[in-house]
Amino acid sequence: MAHRFIYTDRVQFADTDMAGIMHFANFFRFVERAEHAFFRSVDLSIVERREDLPDEERVGWPRVHASCDYHAPLIFDDEVQVEIIIEEVRSKSLRYLFRVRKQDGSLCAQGHMAVVCVRKDRETRKMRAVDIPERIYSKIEAAPPEVLKRPLP
Repeated sequence: MAHRFIYTDRVQFADTDMAGIMHFANFFRFVERAEHAFFRSVDLSIVERREDLPDEERVGWPRVHASCDYHAPLIFDDEVQVEIIIEEVRSKSLRYLFRVRKQDGSLCAQGHMAVVCVRKDRETRKMRAVDIPERIYSKIEAAPPEVLKRPLP
């Protein structure tokens, strides 16, 4: 079972603002790409489109909380490592810790994100929280305390 994933990306020109640094909102785009890559790494998808799954069994993962503390800027062409750690697994939700670092390991940002497992109600078409299906639950786990408490460099 997986609890940690590192994703590597590069700051594109379109990610930067007029000052030449990555716009603060784009950190969340990098985190989202890391989250999607994490799910793919355990043979899952953040958006289930599998033909073998009936519509009533497909789930999605809207964000219900996101926070980020910024420590250092990123600029065009910086190589970036985004670390995703599952802090907590509940029956219907996941909580992530994320860290964004330059290639040299220096911390640029860190934060938390909470996502809820949802399914569309067949009649109302509204999303409602549901228990995380076993096919997903069996592939992920919360990180052990020593990983979560590891001091930042």
